[in-house]
Amino acid sequence: MTIAPGIGHPDAVVFFGGSETAYARSRPALELLGGRTVLVGADAGAPVLYGMAVHDTMWGLLNGFLHAAALLSDEGIEVTRFLEQADASFSALLSFLPSLAGDVDRGEYATPFGALRHHLPSIDDLLRESRARGIDTGLPGYTEALVSRALADGHADDNYSRLVEHFRKG
Repeated sequence: MTIAPGIGHPDAVVFFGGSETAYARSRPALELLGGRTVLVGADAGAPVLYGMAVHDTMWGLLNGFLHAAALLSDEGIEVTRFLEQADASFSALLSFLPSLAGDVDRGEYATPFGALRHHLPSIDDLLRESRARGIDTGLPGYTEALVSRALADGHADDNYSRLVEHFRKG
């Protein structure tokens, strides 16, 4: 998954789908496109979905970060300083994704910690602070609606990965 200027770079990720035999035979040439080529499976269409999934994740991350940046800069806090000081928090967050993925793959959302009911007060705090500063509340408001709906549906003790079921329903 890379943009045009990244083509040919050793760290560029390019997803491929199709025959393992054809991939193995063509791999030296394919690696010229990006040093981190990945055969995702036999379905030739799967790489497109992988790309969409990367973009979906990217936009969610970027939008959340930029909302946070608006809050921070409204207070006069340099966003670069925040990133330096919150680096461990972001690393911990990224390291949590494999656990969420496992929950989704298994369809098991019960948790001994981090239940959805514990997220709502923090989301409400974020909404209140955003409103007080005149910062757009659309993104945290959407998050609040997702969590509230899950709580109303009886999933207060499930973990955050439970929300995948909302997206599956459409």
